[in-house]
Amino acid sequence: MKQKFYSMYGTATDSNGDKHVVTVVGKFEQYRERKMVEEDVDVALKPNSRVVGRLKYPSNKILTRKLTLGMSICHPNDEFDKEVGIELAKKRIANGEILGALETNDVTMLTQDAVMGELFVKLQHITKNIDKYIGDN
Repeated sequence: MKQKFYSMYGTATDSNGDKHVVTVVGKFEQYRERKMVEEDVDVALKPNSRVVGRLKYPSNKILTRKLTLGMSICHPNDEFDKEVGIELAKKRIANGEILGALETNDVTMLTQDAVMGELFVKLQHITKNIDKYIGDN
């Protein structure tokens, strides 16, 4: 299994005028796994008598790429430390406290530039809507 972390941070100002540094982390995983394939097929029981049956079988190993996003927000009274923000976001991902996840079986998707684009879009959304993400307001 291939695993890599990406991160990005930016500053947001809440409705009280306090500044927060937001860190968004993406956990990228790539692996191959067998999946069960199910297909509906026509089955001939006898001449002129057909029914639809469900065929289940294991596939060859299929490539899976997955991106899971997590975040941390630095309190305005704390000094921002990039590494602490990244570790906190990673811990939240590990604990299932995620912002969301994307998964694909296509090798041309979730490339490095696409991953950074997802992080950028999520960071922009959080910084523009910071009051929804902090517990005080």
